[in-house]
Amino acid sequence: MKNTKEPRHFKVPFSRRRLDRRATEIVRRLQEAGFEAFLVGGCVRDLLLGRRPKDFDIATSAKPNAVRRLFRRSRMIGRRFKLVHVYVGREIYEVSTFRRAPQKSEKSKSDTKILADDNAYGNAREDALRRDFTVNALFMDPVKNEILDWSTGMEDLKEKVLHSLGDPKIRFREDPVRVLRLIKFMRRLEFSPGEQEIEAARTECTHLSEAPPPRLVEEVFRLLQTGDSEGVFQDIQALGVWKTLLPELTRWMSRDEKNFERLLARLHVLDQWVEEGGEPCYSLRLAILYGPYVEDELNPETRTLPMREPPQIVSEILRQLQQRARLPRYALTRASRILLAQTRMDPLPSPKKRGRRFNAARLVENDWFDDALEYLRGRLIADGRELALYDEWHERALSIREGDR
Repeated sequence: MKNTKEPRHFKVPFSRRRLDRRATEIVRRLQEAGFEAFLVGGCVRDLLLGRRPKDFDIATSAKPNAVRRLFRRSRMIGRRFKLVHVYVGREIYEVSTFRRAPQKSEKSKSDTKILADDNAYGNAREDALRRDFTVNALFMDPVKNEILDWSTGMEDLKEKVLHSLGDPKIRFREDPVRVLRLIKFMRRLEFSPGEQEIEAARTECTHLSEAPPPRLVEEVFRLLQTGDSEGVFQDIQALGVWKTLLPELTRWMSRDEKNFERLLARLHVLDQWVEEGGEPCYSLRLAILYGPYVEDELNPETRTLPMREPPQIVSEILRQLQQRARLPRYALTRASRILLAQTRMDPLPSPKKRGRRFNAARLVENDWFDDALEYLRGRLIADGRELALYDEWHERALSIREGDR
């Protein structure tokens, strides 16, 4: 993509009422203190597409300590590269200092070594051009009411196409996670990738094995939020990178070709929830992703693990993910409980369990029960079963909760 030394300036084509007033005020204060400051990245892209941004991020020429001095309610975060969180009411705004990509002399002998250190300060142009795609490199000045574009971001937004900033083969090799980000934006924004980007994704996706596992898993869970996770995971399957991302699920899917279709059916239901305005929590998405695998291991007829007790089985499966990704313990615990609750809400037809009773009220009173109930509903839909069992548990929960009042 052609990059220019000076940005092209565009008048903001939408009402200022769509801007976040508090983010605009942060930009204004930085500018009044003598610094450059802009709204950047996804929020600019989404505003131009008529979408509501989830976050308003700010980039500035001010160093982190200078930002801290300007905003009393702020906190510095980060190890490799310092960012500042500015607190306005209950909202948090991320303010970062302009960065640049490492120069050739700062890399190893190979110009395409994976970037492990992207921490050099730079100027606004350098900060824009180190980003992944042209549509994510647009800067907006909400005070002057203009957009700055150093590449072809405005044209690519209009044409709904994803172009890499620079040679995609080099950029994807520098940071292989950009392959997953390409898939994410293809599906979430309904944009088409350029031909060079498609070819680069196919050839460079093998380098995903060199990326830090925690970062890979973080990106997987972002993919589950796109609203088209079914399509996302079909793309991942086509690229053949399942083994790198989630090796234990890869082994499970290799047992039976129908297992991938089972997983897609669950993801299809997840997408319907998101489309209807739902926001499944991290733990529920984790349970959905690993649910079919867990259910097979809980079934004595399909079990492969040596464990026999349900808590041991669920713990062992999620432990494999935890060891690689260092997920928050509370998220894993909650996901485990959502999955284990299914053995009570929809037990396997085992003679040993038919006569076993349990206290339904104790199950319902847990703060994760509503997620377990939603998981049950999604599982029934995905498996083509009637919702009578869900309705029964829903009515039971209402009755128990009304009785507690």
